[in-house]
Amino acid sequence: MKNITSFLLKDELEDFKNIIEFKKFNQDTLLEDIINAEGKYINFIKDVDYTADDYFKTLIERSTLEFDVCFINYTIEVDGKTVSTEQLEAPEIQKKPYAGDYIWCYMWRKEKLIEFLKSEDQSNDFVDSLFQAVNYIEKPLYHHIPSEPIIKDFIYVDEKEEVRRKNVIYVGTYCNGQFNGYITWLNNLGRCFGDDYKITILYDKIYEPTREVFEKHFETIKREENKNYICDRLSVTYSTYYYPKNILVMDENYMFIHGNMTDYKSARKYKYDNYTKYIGVSKISAKKAEGFFPTDHFDYILNPIKLDRSEIKPHLKFVSAMRNDPIKKIGRIHRISEILDEEVIPYTWNVFIDTLPFESPVYGGVVYRRSVQNPLSYVEDADYYVQLSDSEAYCYSVAEALSLNTKVIVTPLECYDELKVDETQGFIIPFEYFDPENKEKLREVVHKIVEDKDKEMHNKLDPSMFEGYKEIFIK
Repeated sequence: MKNITSFLLKDELEDFKNIIEFKKFNQDTLLEDIINAEGKYINFIKDVDYTADDYFKTLIERSTLEFDVCFINYTIEVDGKTVSTEQLEAPEIQKKPYAGDYIWCYMWRKEKLIEFLKSEDQSNDFVDSLFQAVNYIEKPLYHHIPSEPIIKDFIYVDEKEEVRRKNVIYVGTYCNGQFNGYITWLNNLGRCFGDDYKITILYDKIYEPTREVFEKHFETIKREENKNYICDRLSVTYSTYYYPKNILVMDENYMFIHGNMTDYKSARKYKYDNYTKYIGVSKISAKKAEGFFPTDHFDYILNPIKLDRSEIKPHLKFVSAMRNDPIKKIGRIHRISEILDEEVIPYTWNVFIDTLPFESPVYGGVVYRRSVQNPLSYVEDADYYVQLSDSEAYCYSVAEALSLNTKVIVTPLECYDELKVDETQGFIIPFEYFDPENKEKLREVVHKIVEDKDKEMHNKLDPSMFEGYKEIFIK
């Protein structure tokens, strides 16, 4: 009866066959193969070529002891630390997010491993399941074989090309769309901190227009399996949750919680992840996360917001009141509305009129309404009152608008001189600007109307609310 059964991920091994039972690893039949194994203890070998010279001798030596799980490193140092049999506390690697790379360094008591693999707690991912098994067993015994690290100053098993960055946000496939709160969060992170910090978006798949937007603020890299991505700070969202084993964190990692966990029917409890900080994007999101993650402490930082002035188009509100008469020149309203539509400027234009001039009451953003006895509440609420007729003796509606401090857009009629309408109170548009050949001149006036409204808009959020992000990113 052999005391050890080793499952080989690849390669064959002739040495020690008389003492150790070697089996080819097959995930589909793993549980059955472990049940049928000869060994009292089970271990897994990722790559025979990387095993230290004395690894199998140490396996045999340790198998004479009684334990549930034993840590025997076969290829590298663990953060430069040697862990002796007297130290029962887990080495630092158990707290690292890339601990899965070290799972090949453990040896389990057969019964304990079977007990776990039959439980409901196991993951679909083989390495994750084994790492969970280590946490599952209360008092593992640790032993460490000192050896030279494969790559100086950094610890991992595979020899792959390194991609080193300071601040990495891993998005997986979560940005496989164009509009959602997470994408808005990333865009605002870039706007607020992209100039001061080097932030890399590492992704598996991103909708192309979204990637183009990200590239304005971040370095964007598509993750490749044949590379190891090494970062000082890593951020993920609970919706992405899992990040691949070739993303290796040197210092700290953060999980951002972008929703109310209790509102998700399928929200599962994350029992085995271990992040430096769990951060809600609001106080309520942090509070609602309690019980879903292996921590009793949640920080929160409000989502950052920074608006680019060039991207903001104010929603304009226009009002007109008239009778359905050729002299009132309804078509001029449409000349302006067409330009607003072409420029994709949001607007609403309420036109109060005695009889509807068209079968449909809606023309773009223009809405024709039946005349009301008192439209002053609409006029007071509007950004501009508009009167574009060919003739007015005395325009009561313009005078009312001015009395309500609502700006006006009018044609150059003499009666407006008496009302003292000037550029401080709105815009006077020459008649000829409404001719088709002068459309660009009319467009210039429309731009000035938008700019005039834009001056009144400002960001009311206090930027000091987002200072917490400066503690997360490093220069």
